[in-house]
Amino acid sequence: MKNLEPDEPQALLICGLLSVENDLIKSIETTLEEEFGSVLLRSELLPFTWTDYYNAELGEGILRRWVIFSPLVNLVEPWRFKHASCKVEDSLSKNGKRRINVDPGFIRLDGLWLLTTKPAGHRAYLGESVWIELTLRFLHDRCEEMPWTYPDHRDAAAQAFFLKAREFLKKELHNV
Repeated sequence: MKNLEPDEPQALLICGLLSVENDLIKSIETTLEEEFGSVLLRSELLPFTWTDYYNAELGEGILRRWVIFSPLVNLVEPWRFKHASCKVEDSLSKNGKRRINVDPGFIRLDGLWLLTTKPAGHRAYLGESVWIELTLRFLHDRCEEMPWTYPDHRDAAAQAFFLKAREFLKKELHNV
């Protein structure tokens, strides 16, 4: 496999979804497909029990799903994916509160990278008020957690899903 330049497609776009509304989690995929491409993989719908961080805004009984999109994306102006997800969240908000949290990132061969609007010491600034962090590093057939890896990303089922997406990426890049 050759080295890829940033403007060449080389990553799978992933979105983490959080909401108490099961139907909204399912229907948001259509909206996200208009922004990001076809759904390639989706995780099981899981109860979000790792933390209560989002309860004040989203309510109790939060559900979690990850969705992977196709085709591959390039890494030029990656902040555009975070801006698009914020726009989708805002369009669905009610009384000034989000009804769904849509967090984009990338599955690359080297790991899971997440985009955020919150700066921190372990995050790199991309521009346009967006930062990026390596959340999980992929080592052969396992995930290596970082000190800042979120609790739900430490879950064995979640990591199996991310590694499955990485296998799809390997096949796609093999054809590049």
